Amino acid sequence: MLQDLISITIAPERLKAIDAALTALEAQLDDFIELSVEQRRELVKLGPRSEVFCRETLSVMERSPGALPADFPMDSVRQDREALDQVRPILSRLRMLVTLAEDTEMALGSDLYKAALEGYRFARAGGKGAMLDELKAQANPRFGNQGRRRKPSNGTGTGDPA
Repeated sequence: MLQDLISITIAPERLKAIDAALTALEAQLDDFIELSVEQRRELVKLGPRSEVFCRETLSVMERSPGALPADFPMDSVRQDREALDQVRPILSRLRMLVTLAEDTEMALGSDLYKAALEGYRFARAGGKGAMLDELKAQANPRFGNQGRRRKPSNGTGTGDPA
């Protein structure tokens, strides 16, 4: 029996609308940055515990501005904190959308793969013919190195002589 996790048809108008929405989103995120692998590696990371420390420390700093040097960029720090709080719900929604797209892609791919395996199985069961020859030629790059599995000859499960 064929697997059918998803049946979906995406009309050309819908693809255009999705593309336009993504283009608009990219335009709205044009001042967001992309870090290099090296930059990601070198940055100190804000985790759950360090975030509590940061927020509490910033709160104390805001209540005691005289304890900071006059040139300390407190306005910039406040702006970063506010932007972080704004980016997080956006990121959460984007992750949900990415998960939907990834799961849809995976389900479609799985449906196709299962159908191809079933078709190949039917062709093999039918014996010989042009379809089987063509399928074998197509399947060879994917399955060619697997060969038949040898059964162990000595009962040890290793296939080596005892």
